[in-house]
Amino acid sequence: MTDDPPTAESRSIEGPSWDSPHLLVIIVNFRTPDLVIQCLESLVAEIPTVPGTRVVVVENGSGDGSDQRIREAIDQRAWGEWARVLPLEENLGFAGGNNRGWELAPSADYGLLLNSDTIVHPGCLAHCMKTLKDDASIGAMSCLVKNADGSPQNVSRTFPTPLRLVVRSLGLPWRLPGLFGWADTDDLTWDREKVCRDVDWLGGAFLFIRGDLIRNIGLLDEDFFFYGEDIEFSHRVWKAGYRCYYQATPGSITHLGGASSGKGPNVSNENLTRRFRARYLVQRKCYGVAAQGFLRCWDLTLWFCRAMGRKWLRGTEDPSALEARQVCSVLRGPL
Repeated sequence: MTDDPPTAESRSIEGPSWDSPHLLVIIVNFRTPDLVIQCLESLVAEIPTVPGTRVVVVENGSGDGSDQRIREAIDQRAWGEWARVLPLEENLGFAGGNNRGWELAPSADYGLLLNSDTIVHPGCLAHCMKTLKDDASIGAMSCLVKNADGSPQNVSRTFPTPLRLVVRSLGLPWRLPGLFGWADTDDLTWDREKVCRDVDWLGGAFLFIRGDLIRNIGLLDEDFFFYGEDIEFSHRVWKAGYRCYYQATPGSITHLGGASSGKGPNVSNENLTRRFRARYLVQRKCYGVAAQGFLRCWDLTLWFCRAMGRKWLRGTEDPSALEARQVCSVLRGPL
């Protein structure tokens, strides 16, 4: 009598090679199966450069057949030795999806959070792995991230302390850069294509993390659904006595969706709500309840004044006046 062959589902999330991978790459999918397959394709040549690498695609409750399409691509291209799909019944957000992926192999030596809309360029994984192995004080790192047009994307910024956000909201870093440039959280004073350095926080599109650090402080905080979780995580990295490091070269990726993520004049109320909720949650998690309350009161006062001023100067139907009223409405609602 022989054992029954494994089902497609069991093949997706089980197997002895997944017990303790050297590097666990986590890709969260939500209705982007074609981009995920493209991302996996870019990893094909990278997998042999870091022996013991496994990739889990967390299907975050898309409900559109994404899991089946990605599984079929993995089977057809014979990627099953290193790639698996972990289906979830509901969308748990960026933090929840990545955390469920890490739970698949929590003893991994290293973890990499990788956006579904990225292309990993040759040598990237090996170079980042060498950096972490050579310097045990680095807890998390990122590489050069490029936009689709080849320009560098800003994935490293300074922490958004309450004072920085207040000064920034008044436009002072750009009006008086000599006096208030320190408050520009984008920190565009150095060359992302050439300079390697410690940074306050790293974006989540490509986040290479030491496994023992994750086991010490945990991965992403699931109080965040989308936006802000990478700031709070980086803050914990520094509090734990590790460094966040940005490595410009060698090694890079392209982030196809990074140039336009929920920006522009027609942002939905849902998107605005998520952004402001994350803004205040970061303040509470990193700087305390008083910082959260202060910043929300400041924002509401500032945007109310903007709404009134733009209505008086430009009329009620002016786009900037409508935008200010929309923000005020969000800030007055539950966050």
